[in-house]
Amino acid sequence: MTARRREALASYAILDTEAEAEFDEIVEAASAACGMPVSLISLLDVDRQWFKAETGFGSRETPLSSSICALTAGQRDVFVIPDTTEDPRTADNPLVTGAPHVRFYAGVPLETADGVALGALCVLDTKPNALNASQTLILRTLARQAITTLELRRALKGRRESDRRNEAILESAIDYGIISMDLTGHVTTWNAGAEQILGWTEAEMLGQHANVFFTQKDERDQIAEREMGSALLHGRGSDERWHRRKDGSLFWASGEMMPLLDERGTPEGFLKILRDRTEQRNAAAKQQADAEFMRSVLSSSADCIKVLDLDGGLTFMNEGGLRVMELSDFNLVQGCPWPDFWQGQGHTDAHAALDAARAGGVGHFQGPANTYIGTPRWWDVQVTPILGPNGQPQKLLSVSRDITGQKAIESQLTISEERWRGLFTGMQEGFLSAELIRGTAGRAVDFRLLEVNPAFARLTGLPVDSAGRTIRELIPNIAQSLIDTYARVIETGQPETFEIHVPELRRTFEVRARKQGEQQFAALFLEISERKRTEARRAAMIELGDCLRDVGDKEEISRIAAEILGRTLGLSHAGYGQVDPEAETILVAHEWTGAGLTSIAGLHRFRTYGTYIDDLKAGRNVVIEDLGSDARTAADAEAFAAIHARALINLPVMEHGRFVALFYGVRAEPGVWAPEDIAFVRHVADRTRSTVARVEAEEQQRILNLELSHRLKNTLTLVQSIASQTLRNAENLREARDALAARLVSLGKSHDILLTGRSDSAPITALIDGTLSLHQDGETRFRTCGPELPLGPSAALALGLILHELATNASKYGALTCPAGYVSLEWSIHGQGAEAMFQMVWSEHGGPPVTPPSRSGFGSRLIQRGLAGGTVDTRYPTEGVVCTLTSSLASLSAGM
Repeated sequence: MTARRREALASYAILDTEAEAEFDEIVEAASAACGMPVSLISLLDVDRQWFKAETGFGSRETPLSSSICALTAGQRDVFVIPDTTEDPRTADNPLVTGAPHVRFYAGVPLETADGVALGALCVLDTKPNALNASQTLILRTLARQAITTLELRRALKGRRESDRRNEAILESAIDYGIISMDLTGHVTTWNAGAEQILGWTEAEMLGQHANVFFTQKDERDQIAEREMGSALLHGRGSDERWHRRKDGSLFWASGEMMPLLDERGTPEGFLKILRDRTEQRNAAAKQQADAEFMRSVLSSSADCIKVLDLDGGLTFMNEGGLRVMELSDFNLVQGCPWPDFWQGQGHTDAHAALDAARAGGVGHFQGPANTYIGTPRWWDVQVTPILGPNGQPQKLLSVSRDITGQKAIESQLTISEERWRGLFTGMQEGFLSAELIRGTAGRAVDFRLLEVNPAFARLTGLPVDSAGRTIRELIPNIAQSLIDTYARVIETGQPETFEIHVPELRRTFEVRARKQGEQQFAALFLEISERKRTEARRAAMIELGDCLRDVGDKEEISRIAAEILGRTLGLSHAGYGQVDPEAETILVAHEWTGAGLTSIAGLHRFRTYGTYIDDLKAGRNVVIEDLGSDARTAADAEAFAAIHARALINLPVMEHGRFVALFYGVRAEPGVWAPEDIAFVRHVADRTRSTVARVEAEEQQRILNLELSHRLKNTLTLVQSIASQTLRNAENLREARDALAARLVSLGKSHDILLTGRSDSAPITALIDGTLSLHQDGETRFRTCGPELPLGPSAALALGLILHELATNASKYGALTCPAGYVSLEWSIHGQGAEAMFQMVWSEHGGPPVTPPSRSGFGSRLIQRGLAGGTVDTRYPTEGVVCTLTSSLASLSAGM
């Protein structure tokens, strides 16, 4: 057992005391919280461990040699032995091998504020066990509660002892009348000394006003009230005057009036201390005569010069001393012990100065002391011996010089220093001062931190106590260029402003460095991370605009946008993908990937990565700071971890209320998505989508131009064919004119339907009849069969163009070139609901033998594009072309 622990335990007076509910509740709580049958508060004595509280153990102490808690006392935190039979420190312990057969132990040292481990709070089990995180926290908290209870117990005991001692002092001070009064001057307590000096008992004086023991003149002049006012104003009121006893006699007394303050520092009454000084006053005349000579000699001095007897009693004070001490009559203090004028450390220093002078030396000290009327002042004091004829000290000379002004200046300097220190510690900007360290060749190789403020530590992540350590101790891989910059500031004497980026912290600082000494410099660190991020985002948008201006490939557009987004925000993945909202999939052709990571380009199902697809379909942004804890993605955390994703942002791209594309960004670590970052992603997405829309519009325009050219050629061919067939079958010129005019009008109307696509929907039979009527030169040329169904505008236009191309080819090369030739057109629907499929078969009969075309023209490519979401199968058997179109029924009705 260490001496410190023995002294600490003695100060708490806790050993072998009776059980106390506060400690019993702690072990009961520990046992219940940890689910253990036994809990102890163990205190380590010389040769035993004694239990202040125990539950489930049945004994109040055991030998120290078998104490497991002694092991805990050497720890700093929770100490756990899962199985004591397997731990060499406890396997042979009698508490393990015998009753109570301890198999599990967990304890927390009971450590005082001075770092002394008194023992431990522990829980035991008769089987191997373990603590979870919550139980560990509870056990640690209960240990702190046990120490707090010990401290409170000791404090309460000390308070009771102090109250008892103060009461004894008051009752034993029979030479002093000590009287307490309320704020109106009425007596509330009256000690034995007051009864002896004034004659009244406490019972007689309780509730009486203090004027009772003042003279009638003083009562008329309200001296008691003035003293109370002075005490409130100056903190103390002192006086010497005649006072009245119970028997009517007067006595000369010195007294002090002081305010009594409550715990908040508010006055709640007064304390009056009186001392009968009648004998001293009567002797003052003689002493005054003796001092007249010294007074005349020393009256010119502004110092307080005093002569003391060898016991330290005052025998003389010069006039200058009386003035500076604000003392009107030396007799008021003559004979008083000089050290009693000092309080606290000053009292101790005064005694030490007397001892030095009595020994023939010189005593010297500085300290605060009030003047006689309570004015606080600072003094520089020197005490020297006055030698007698035998060469030994006979009296002592004390010279006190008022240095209050000097101390006031020093105090102002201290306040100023504290003010600047407060600014230094409270400023938001980081600050350091440092000294360069140079190598043997004279080059700066390191620097030692002399001082850093809390903001510097907070901004850089370095310890607050970094002062005294070198920067390479703290950051071994610090860039030499930074050290060279500081060296240049010292060598040139010119301040420099530069920027530092710390990737690990994702922070950027503006540093303002200046020379401070021969090899010293100071630097102010201003965090400009947000400003730099704003500049980076602004520059990225400019770069994006420049890069996309002349790009015509949609995949290249998405690649450029993803790269700029990922590089600017420091992402692990970024990209743009086309979305199939019905299948709930996204196709990412190209994406930007961080260094060392694998690309996730390809086809993905949204529900593989969480449950937020409905938010995207509704056009809502999805911003998740921690994929592992967010309810929408926590179940799929492993899937995200496989692609190095811990935080994501998904911005849907909507067209006509439909979810068609997605711009995404992924981070490898959890983190907050700042509103500025979200806005930046939206700007990139909008810019990217507008560029893609431009490219699509240009492509559509190009296709329309080609289609217009092709259709014009086909139209001229069709007009020629119509004219030829009309003239061939007409019996006369008038009949040929009328038929040709009607067919040309029908051709114009068909083109209006096919090219404008203005209708919201169209019946399929009307579309077929309108499109094929141009080629109908006989009732049996087209044989159609199929159910009626509405078509959306896009599907109607596509089907009309396909049928027109098939009919034009049949008129030019196929069945419609022969009088007996005809076309069979049949369509049907298979399946129901969302799985319903549409199929149309075009087959030619009675035409010339068919051979596959040697090349594919614009019309053929137009046919092969088919219907949205469907397929086209064109075959060329000898008897006639067969073209089969398939598509989902939902695609045909889209847009209605």
